Amino acid sequence: MPSRRWVMCGLVIGVACKGTEPVTLVPTTIDVSPAAVSFGALTRVRTLVAVVRDQHGDTIAGPSVQWGVGNGTVASIDAAGHVTALGLGVTQAYATVQRSSGPILDSATITVSQVPAQLVKVSGDLQFDTTAGTLPTSIVVQVNDSTSHAIHGIIVTFAVTLGGGNVSAQVDTTDFGGRASTTWTLGPALGANAVSATAAGTGITGNPANFGATAVAAGSGRSVSVFAGDGQTGLTGFTVNVPPAVVFRDGLGVPIPGKTVMFAVTGGGGTLQGASAITDVNGVARVGSWSIIAGANALTATVQDTGIIIGNPVSITATGAAAAYHIDVRFLVSTTPARQAAFTAAASRWESLIFGDVTDVTLHQGAGGCGGVLPAINETVDDIIIYAILDSIDGPGKILGQSGFCVARFSSNLPLIGVMEFDTADVAGLEATGRFGLVIQHEMGHVLGYGTIWTTLGLLAGGGTSDSHFTGPQALAAFNSSGGLNFAGGSKVPVENCVGFPPNTCGQGTQDSHWRESVFNNELMTGFIDAGANPLSVVTTASMGDLGYLVNYASSDAYAVPAPPAATRGTRLVLGDDILRMPIVEVDATGRVVRTIPPR
Repeated sequence: MPSRRWVMCGLVIGVACKGTEPVTLVPTTIDVSPAAVSFGALTRVRTLVAVVRDQHGDTIAGPSVQWGVGNGTVASIDAAGHVTALGLGVTQAYATVQRSSGPILDSATITVSQVPAQLVKVSGDLQFDTTAGTLPTSIVVQVNDSTSHAIHGIIVTFAVTLGGGNVSAQVDTTDFGGRASTTWTLGPALGANAVSATAAGTGITGNPANFGATAVAAGSGRSVSVFAGDGQTGLTGFTVNVPPAVVFRDGLGVPIPGKTVMFAVTGGGGTLQGASAITDVNGVARVGSWSIIAGANALTATVQDTGIIIGNPVSITATGAAAAYHIDVRFLVSTTPARQAAFTAAASRWESLIFGDVTDVTLHQGAGGCGGVLPAINETVDDIIIYAILDSIDGPGKILGQSGFCVARFSSNLPLIGVMEFDTADVAGLEATGRFGLVIQHEMGHVLGYGTIWTTLGLLAGGGTSDSHFTGPQALAAFNSSGGLNFAGGSKVPVENCVGFPPNTCGQGTQDSHWRESVFNNELMTGFIDAGANPLSVVTTASMGDLGYLVNYASSDAYAVPAPPAATRGTRLVLGDDILRMPIVEVDATGRVVRTIPPR
């Protein structure tokens, strides 16, 4: 209902009063304040206010104001005028009021920069070596803004302040991760050494950062240090992917076995299993598991032995994060509720393994994407949209389904828009045997990048040969720990090479894009669906981590690599050529096309 001004008449003796007459208020001016906003850190929020006045110069209460920004990579604004700093640069925030004679608007200038506010020690503190020895771990610091976002291009000066040693670089400039580094050679005398790292700027917390080290005589100075598992980000309520471990050595670097190490939670309230461990032949002691809570978590590892132990106890940290990865499945043709539920279950399964949010993208794409099947897309995508189609492909018993993606993020190559097609001639049979859900899970993995961006990321070696293998370090470690340590059939992690298969059962679409069936047997991401269980193993989960996702190993299915020779192949479902080969358009955060990768 429009605002109205009510004009009141007074009573005059002997004169009739005409009553009240409504006057429509028309928005005439709009003023945004403040007129300029400057941010010194990313993700900071400020509120803009728009004052709208009518033709009489009076303020209109509760006007309908639409907010927007010129460059969405610099800042965003919501319907209440809350501006959030997103990236470096300058843009305008606009407030608009619609009216019948045309809109009125005003704007504010938004400037986003990053002001150094924190200097954080990353690595290199509390080491030891022999006199004049070069320490094994570089001195690394990180410069952040006030919201802990890394800052590129800040000058950091390193200086020896005690002990008379030297550093390889006295000045370094922070990289895109906000980090600067140098290597440190200790002085000629036994005892304490020190180095300072000073970031250019004023009012920086932790500036300068001071590092200490100890020069010891050869053969002395036992030490304990982190071996694995420090600085992880894990899914809240689950165990971290890599159980923290420390290594205990003598002064010559020789491992010390048989010593007890006690792990204890010191921050965050998480829980440990196997808190007491014994150093093995390599001097390594590893906690059984560490479940973490939201936010900062910490534990210590303390060697239970007499005498001086440099670095004892060791502090290890982890960050607990909430599940934030979402798979949006959309159906392009009419699909029964039961079949829709199968896709929802598959998406939930993958969302239990991939939990870290990836970059949102504002996408404006005309109809016809992904080989001509998609509708127009005009929205901000978080995190992936998968279009599902159940239709005729090639009749029963041939291609059961195909999947792939056609739009990806240029920054990470991670998929943004994909499609899954299933042949209706085969779906009923898959449902009758209880395999439809497994096939959907398998194909959804391809849309997410399994087997489809290995080559782009340089993670496939020996493609087209009998020694095709995946080279991601996370998957390699998971394969070894799952029973593949003594695998002797070629390089690890073995990828399908189609050796020994009958004609028409393994070829293009299976080779070089699935785990090797003769090694992995019934693992879900081979090119075949086996009778019985088809576990989605930690090897697959770890491989998704190698693609750049934040993953949760603890949600993987129980699985062990079969001892060679692998179990004989029984009744299997041949997935065949199940990867859609389409051009892949890579876009930046604003949806601008950066490059197009032709189909391989």
